[in-house]
Amino acid sequence: MPLETTLHYSPDLVRHAVLCFWRRSVGLRTLLVIGAMAAWLGTLVVRGDRSWQMGALGASVAICALVAAMVYGVHYRNAMTKLRDMGATPRATLRADGDSLTLQAGASMATLPWSSIQEIWQFERVWLLLFSRAQFSTLPVADLPADLRDLIETSVRGAGGKIKPAR
Repeated sequence: MPLETTLHYSPDLVRHAVLCFWRRSVGLRTLLVIGAMAAWLGTLVVRGDRSWQMGALGASVAICALVAAMVYGVHYRNAMTKLRDMGATPRATLRADGDSLTLQAGASMATLPWSSIQEIWQFERVWLLLFSRAQFSTLPVADLPADLRDLIETSVRGAGGKIKPAR
């Protein structure tokens, strides 16, 4: 018998989901490396170094910082566009059974086999269902009853997907 629930979305929840995705995909390690490269660049500037290596390092710092910012910006813009497209009271229906997961929001509906979900990133307020390294759907945890959570976890694991709890 399929399990069903209504998912409620808000700008705050969507912003939080994108930030969770960004933090885990870009990661603190990346930010530390960018910071270390920027500190080394600053050291070279103070020393008066004007070599091509300093220019290359400066370009690397700029490109890395830009890519990290763009990962957030692109996902934020796409998520907010989808939220606006859901109308004044953004909500979706989630139906799950042993074979698939169905998400329906307004006239849009997608039925996906469990094998299409590569990973679930579990955070306190949201679960992110990852279909690829850059594509995910957001499930508000507050709207997921325990039996539905168990079904999702069991089905994704059974289809070869991974479950990654919040760190």
